[in-house]
Formats: sequence, structure tokens, C-alpha cells
Amino acid sequence: MREVPLDRDEARVAAGHVLDHPGADGIEVVAMGSRTALTRFARSGIIQNTVREEVRAYVRAIVGDRIATAATTQLDAEHMRRAADSALEAARASRPDAEWPGLARPEDVGRPEPLGRWDDDTAAATPAQRADAVRAILAATEGTEAAGIYETSAHAYAVMSSAGVDCHDMFTRCITTCLTDTGESTGWGEASSHRAADVDHAAAARRSIAKANAGPARADAAAAGYEVVLEPAAVATLLEYLSYAGLGAKQVIDGESFLSSRSGETVAAPEVTLADDVTHPCSVGIAFDFEGVPRRRVPVIERGRALGPVTDLRTARKLGTESTGHNSGSAEFGPYASNLVLGEGDRALDELVGGVDDGLLITRFHYVNILDRPQTLLTGMTRDGTFRIRGGEVAEPMHNLRFTQSVLDALSGTRGIGRDLVAVAPEYGSFGSTAAPALHVGEFRFTSTTSH
Repeated sequence: MREVPLDRDEARVAAGHVLDHPGADGIEVVAMGSRTALTRFARSGIIQNTVREEVRAYVRAIVGDRIATAATTQLDAEHMRRAADSALEAARASRPDAEWPGLARPEDVGRPEPLGRWDDDTAAATPAQRADAVRAILAATEGTEAAGIYETSAHAYAVMSSAGVDCHDMFTRCITTCLTDTGESTGWGEASSHRAADVDHAAAARRSIAKANAGPARADAAAAGYEVVLEPAAVATLLEYLSYAGLGAKQVIDGESFLSSRSGETVAAPEVTLADDVTHPCSVGIAFDFEGVPRRRVPVIERGRALGPVTDLRTARKLGTESTGHNSGSAEFGPYASNLVLGEGDRALDELVGGVDDGLLITRFHYVNILDRPQTLLTGMTRDGTFRIRGGEVAEPMHNLRFTQSVLDALSGTRGIGRDLVAVAPEYGSFGSTAAPALHVGEFRFTSTTSH
């Protein structure tokens, strides 16, 4: 089995079939390859082992200010040229795009150096190695029903164009999750990194079983605002939805982002700095966006003040600025902040808990949805470990609650930040990452209770 799903030479050869395609004023090729190997377990046994390998190329043809894209999953000359023909035909039939910024030119945007978040051992992980990891997880959760995944993957991306863009980068990733169920209570643990050796899957399992073994939830908390400590998984979810709600320039231009009206204002506590930074050691990603523009570190909130947003060529042209290298590959959605890092503080988790006289400890959220983008208002549920905090100590397990909360209000009410950044893989897909510490928040609004 090949370790690298698409190397630079292969990408160059594939793009070379079409970069001088007759009839086009310009051609851009985005090529990608991936191999994802997943071992899934449930009811304390392995139930599935899958390996998915894929290569794909998107060929964009430009005729004047008319643009269209076609895709192929075969990178030989015949299929690449067919894709270019289809893109060219569609471009000629498309409406003119007066806002088309043109292809990226390296002399203008720079040439990215690969980050190389790559680990050979992770890329070459075998089913037996993944099974060994699952056995260690199940040994740590003995006596309960455990479910989750252990996944290793390898990804490569390339952008080549007739305007001179020629970039390639790769990353690997290992993810483990563990949900334990005692029959009366559940617990959660997870871990991820670009190196499997850095993923302590047994520790994730022990965190999960410790929460489940704390006992069944026998207490209700009334719907109200509570002082809370959010563990990193819960914080990461809030940040992912904040990015989706409005850290991109298209949402700003469309008036759907808080940055449309609050840029330059104080929107969070002065200890809060939130940046999109693929170069951070906890981040997993590539050095360029899907236009071949180098990805810059963008502080969207710095010391509590709103800055941002992230941009691509199209939105940067509208805003009269430069692209920050955050093209998402979707003109409809626009640029996206996919490697958020919330700056760490100076307190251990137990110190954050120790600062709460009466409140709640939240392990993670699920069923999260956006209610109001400009207000960054979300709703969702707690899950797999919600505990009362009394007198600075974790007390009894609580029934889960539904929250309705503005992310910015939570960041504004931040009273303490954990010193340990935790890398969290995206909830959906394989691209991007979030690095989050735990947070002590002065008030978090819960709007209804549950019986479980």
C-alpha cells in the first residue's frame, strides 16, 4: 500500500496535461489524494474496519470573465483533458463574472513553503496496529460498554495553474474517540494529532470511564444562567460554529457576520485572542488555500478586540485588501477559517473549577445549530458528563441541559483560560483543526432541562 496518496510529481504530471489547454485563457487544477483507515468499535468489540482511498482533480477553465469547473477521479491524460473540455464548454456557456479577480499569481501573492505535517508511521498504520489501539481502549474501559473509533489518515493537496502557481503539501492525522456507557451514565474522551504516537488513546478511554463511573445523573438544574467551566471539546465546538457563523469575509460583505458591524470593537474579555493559524504546532493542515495563496495567521479577535476576517482573492478585491489565503473551494460559501487557535491561559483545569463556587462543568456539546449569525447565537445540548460544581469542587452528575447562548457573550464573560491547548479534529470532514483550552465563563444560558 502506498503511503503518499498523491505526490508532487504526480500532481504536476496530471496538471501538465491541461495547463495549456487550447481555447482557455487560463487553467487551474486543484488535485487531492487521501487514504482514510477506520477501525470502529461498539459494545466493547470491533465491528468495522474500512480503508478508503481516493484521488480527485478539479479543473477550472477561464475564458475572459467566464469561469467553470469540472472534476475527475482519474488523473491520466485522457480523463484530465475530458474534464478540461467540460469545464471549457461550461465556461463559454456561463454568465460573465464581473467580480472575477483572476488567477493567483505567485509574484503577487507569494509562494508557500509546505508545512509537512506528515508522519510516515501514521500514514503506514496497519489494521493490526489500529486493532491493538482498540484493545488498549477496551482494556481501560473494562466493565462498561464502549464505542468509538480509531482512525489514521493521509492527505495530499496540490494547486497548479497556467499563471505559475505550483504548490503541494501533505498531512497525516490520527483520531480516537471513546464513549463509555455503564447502563446508567455515559462518559466521553477523545484525542487527535498528526502523529499517531502523540495520541494517547488509553488516556482518552480513562477520561471517558472516569466520567461514566461518577454515577448516574440524579439531579436537575433549573433552566437559568450558570457559571460554567467548559472543557476543551466543548470550547472547540463553540469556536467551529463561530467560524461557520461569520469569520469569513463573504459573511462580512453580506452583512451576516458580527464583524460587519463590530470590527474594531471589544467583543471578548481582554485575555481572549482567537486566530486562524495553520502554522501553530497544534494545527493540522496545509500551507496554502485552494487558489494556491499562502495561508497567513489571521487574528480575528486579539486581546478581546474584533479584527479579521479571513479572505480569499474575490473578497479581498471587494474589501480593497489582500487575500489571507483562506479560499474554501466554494464561491458560494467564501473564505473559511479552518484552523482556529484560542490562546492558552495559565490555569490547570482543577484551578478553573476551583474558581467556581456554584456552577456546572461541561464535557462537550452536541446537536448544535446556529440561531442568529450576527449575534453568534447557538443552541445545543450538553452530553456525556455534566456535573455540578460546589465550593470549587466537582460534585454530583447532572441531567443534560439545552443551551441558547451567544458565543461572543461567552467569550466576553471569560474569567479564566486553561493552560493546556487540546487539538480537536473537525466534527465533519478531514480538513482543518481546532486548538482549544478549557474556559471558565461567568454566565452560560441554559433554556431547558432533560430527564437523562
